[in-house]
Amino acid sequence: MLLLWISSLVLMSLMFAPIGLWPLSFVCLVPWLVLVGASSQAPRVYFHSFVFGLAFFLINMRWMYEATGLGYLALTVYQAAYIPFVAIPLRHVVRRRGWPLAMTLPFVWTGCEMLRAVVISGFPWFYLSHSLHGVLTLIQVSDLVGAYGVTFMVAAVNGAIADLVFATMAARRTGQRGVCFRGARGSLIFACVLVVGVVVYGQVQLRRGTTEDGPKVAVIQGDFINSVYADRATGHDRASERDKLLIYLSMIDAAAAEQPDMYVLPETPWFMYLNPEWRELDSFSRVSFEELQRRATRDQAVLVTGSATHIPTPYDLLAEERRHNSATVFHPDGSEPGRYDKIHLVYFGEVVPFRFGRFRFLYFWLNRIMPFSGPDGDYEYSVFRGESFRRFPFEARSRGGKLFRFGIPICYEDVMPYVSREFACGASNEKKADFLVNISNDGWFGRGIRGERPQQWQHLAICVFRAVENRVGVARAVNTGISGFIQPSGRVHDVVHGDPDSPWPGECGFSVAHVGVDSRLTLYSRYGDWFAWGCAFLWLLLFVDYWIHRVRTRIEE
Repeated sequence: MLLLWISSLVLMSLMFAPIGLWPLSFVCLVPWLVLVGASSQAPRVYFHSFVFGLAFFLINMRWMYEATGLGYLALTVYQAAYIPFVAIPLRHVVRRRGWPLAMTLPFVWTGCEMLRAVVISGFPWFYLSHSLHGVLTLIQVSDLVGAYGVTFMVAAVNGAIADLVFATMAARRTGQRGVCFRGARGSLIFACVLVVGVVVYGQVQLRRGTTEDGPKVAVIQGDFINSVYADRATGHDRASERDKLLIYLSMIDAAAAEQPDMYVLPETPWFMYLNPEWRELDSFSRVSFEELQRRATRDQAVLVTGSATHIPTPYDLLAEERRHNSATVFHPDGSEPGRYDKIHLVYFGEVVPFRFGRFRFLYFWLNRIMPFSGPDGDYEYSVFRGESFRRFPFEARSRGGKLFRFGIPICYEDVMPYVSREFACGASNEKKADFLVNISNDGWFGRGIRGERPQQWQHLAICVFRAVENRVGVARAVNTGISGFIQPSGRVHDVVHGDPDSPWPGECGFSVAHVGVDSRLTLYSRYGDWFAWGCAFLWLLLFVDYWIHRVRTRIEE
């Protein structure tokens, strides 16, 4: 039993970025499925399933420890708790119903991923589909049913192989080879048809000529580790906010030689307030504002940067001030910059739950144990969510003054499928954004043991699906990486790599390229996660069937 879940643990750990042995995704669940279906001791199965999930997330999310040890432990335990709830209905259908795993595992596993994306704010990380982010043919179906459709296909293959294993075990036990393999053959046919359909659809979509070059964009990447613990910073990570400002400005000046239509800086490249209500009160923020606006006007380019927003609200009954995590958009004409305030906030990193309402006492306790709340635990660092998914129009000189519209998912907003969908289409039947600009600060999660940057590569892999789902190009500027561009097909290109001969430290650098735009309005953009919610509903039905069977068994006893 131990060997089975360890086998799945190893396979799953190897298939995700940065290692990326994606073929393993088609067999990664098979050992664990054998454990679930073959063992006669249900409590041990569920316990081992939980341990399997806990070990996987502890190993593969170790980068979160860099930001918060307590949050790392809590999130891994929460994520692992889903695995036994997947095992329960699967064990039921294998041992009691005799239903094929090839047709039940996809619904159960996909439904599980859907719930992980929405419950308690959601954390859609390590989906089966994410391992295939670089296999463009297999991920094109995302524009119909989201990344969940790719997960469904991968789970079906795993289920079909597991059905074949169970058929082999039954044939050896009973000697009735023909009868035992009848269902397994049906499972293999189902999985093969599904894979062939996905491949054919993918090839058709990749051959469509609907993508063209959009604006020329310069993504600017810093490389400065962030931490609430000052003693963890070493080398150039100890750079002051003013030093960071000068480094970023020098990279903008170097990128100006390629005459981009837009400059994109990461989320919080250095700490500054750019809203008019506060920047006049803070001299460093005022200097930052003037230097950025000067470059936007000088180069006749739009400039996007992450910043903090601080608005005094002395007459507000909720709070005397409102802070936001914002993206500021400087215009070439020197007018007051536009602003998008982040809507999907990260629990405990950006906002502590229960801040207002009858459970406020829980908020005070939770806030007190957070590392961001100061030495006395009384600093309220929570920010307010924005009010709307704002899109920004601008004319691109490199494209003859053509008008383009873009949205700005901030940080982990590009992980949440609904956010990019809202920018791209929302509730309408027309495309409202031509491309997305993702600004993020992944400097909270270190650079890995040997500089492999696991979190950064995993974050990029997830963002790939937002491009395919909505057929939008993506320009990413990320502190510590990975910065670059994603085509509407999901192809990653022009990634920023640090140059040891450059005047900037570490992996600081920039890349200039045309971001892709695509005319297609996708089914996913219009209708969202209808497919994944259907899978979650079927998962619930299997649970109901399981409990009905338990009740009937007890009554008969």
